[in-house]
Amino acid sequence: MRMKLLTPLLCLGITACSATQPEVIGGDRDAHGCLPAAGYLWCERTQTCERSWELADAAKIEHSEAEVEAYCEIIDSDLIHNEEEW
Repeated sequence: MRMKLLTPLLCLGITACSATQPEVIGGDRDAHGCLPAAGYLWCERTQTCERSWELADAAKIEHSEAEVEAYCEIIDSDLIHNEEEW
């Protein structure tokens, strides 16, 4: 009787220990470490991962892909303007 109970439990234990871990869905990070699946994108201007809708609210810009991309791009004129402030 013990062997009938022990054998399936032993097989289950071996199978459970040898199973590979499932791949995490949405855990992919981009080159800057941002999580696109969670809505994060890299913003050069702020040098951090941002959510477009939160950034649009904070920067008081329109929440559109074009506006957010334009805001996050660092253009040479932005660099020159910032250097003049120093």
